Amino acid sequence: MIKPFKSLILVAAAISMTACNAPMPRGNWSKAPYMALCQLMKECKAEADAAGHNVNYAVFDYDNTTVLQDVELASTAWQIENLRFKFTPDQVEDIFSYSIPDPDKALPGIGAEGISSRMLIADITSDYRAMLESAGVSCGWELTPEQLAEVQQMPEFQDIRAKIWCLYEGLFFAFSYHEAFPVLMAMFHGLTYPEVDALMKEGIAAQVAKGRLGDVVWESPEMGQAGKVSYIIPDGLALSQEMRNLYKALPENGIDVYVYSASMEAVVEAMACDPQYLGLDTAQVFSLRLVKGEEGLVSQDYLPGYVQPYKTGKTEAIRTYTTPKYGRDPVLIGGDSNGDYSMLTSFPGMRVGLIIDKGQTESGIGDLRKQALEAEAGGAPSKYVLQRRGDPKPEFKRK
Repeated sequence: MIKPFKSLILVAAAISMTACNAPMPRGNWSKAPYMALCQLMKECKAEADAAGHNVNYAVFDYDNTTVLQDVELASTAWQIENLRFKFTPDQVEDIFSYSIPDPDKALPGIGAEGISSRMLIADITSDYRAMLESAGVSCGWELTPEQLAEVQQMPEFQDIRAKIWCLYEGLFFAFSYHEAFPVLMAMFHGLTYPEVDALMKEGIAAQVAKGRLGDVVWESPEMGQAGKVSYIIPDGLALSQEMRNLYKALPENGIDVYVYSASMEAVVEAMACDPQYLGLDTAQVFSLRLVKGEEGLVSQDYLPGYVQPYKTGKTEAIRTYTTPKYGRDPVLIGGDSNGDYSMLTSFPGMRVGLIIDKGQTESGIGDLRKQALEAEAGGAPSKYVLQRRGDPKPEFKRK
């Protein structure tokens, strides 16, 4: 019989030997996902070597999976804070009400009862006009740093900031993401895709530079038709070294990588395809795709005929755009929420389901999390493995 102390030494030695031959460094990976990913890469490397090319592929969600926090919401929050808008006050009503089926319906969860999108849009228009008239410019894009600093001291700035966000979130809960998403796109009105790419890169860099993950409260003064509203805003953005290493190691070990995200495609590409982050090719990114407007301007219309990768749409999009290239299911799928539940459970050929843990307990993703935790506690193999986060530090957490 081996004594417990000697057992620990032998186990530690075995893990050390495994790490020496591992396809990627462990870093802050939790043990279960690290071991599962390394084993998967070894299997797929052997299959690729036998075939002479990569025959397997992985699919990842982007927000809160590939990166910590939501790239679209983080960069949008920065855009609002800096009033980087090309639209004028006269255009606000048309572009912000573009997708709203009932502008008088009360919006839930925004800090006050009985507030409609019509009321919020009226206040956003009034706030924007007051700030621009104070600075003597026609749109936020024209503000100098000095002028921006001055208007940020106005009560209208606190008001517009909170009410734009509450309009987006309120529409999401009153209707669906389909109606809410065009509000985010309204803020790109008048911008070309290259301008969006440059703008988002600036916003992403600013959020990453914060070096932490957290939340802030945006609260308006008691003013305008809607009065006082508030909402909690995600703050900060990070790409962990572990995910950098994984995205690099997978294709080197027989597994090609794809991103399927419910954020705007141009926003995801601004970070994911940037060499300082992941350096993916745009052909590896599938996100919400819009019609390109006249003169290359961003529109608010979804591209007809394209499978938009939102919830069950992710599963359909994978089967439409990537599965036919390989003739098989993805071997690895990464996600974090119920927006990823469909793709995490719809592919029989998936060998590893990686869940980035946010403490989810709701039915669906919470069930997969529980399954992973129970297997981990019992030392049993599991298709689903759980990776901890180190919030508020912008990193993964070992366990």
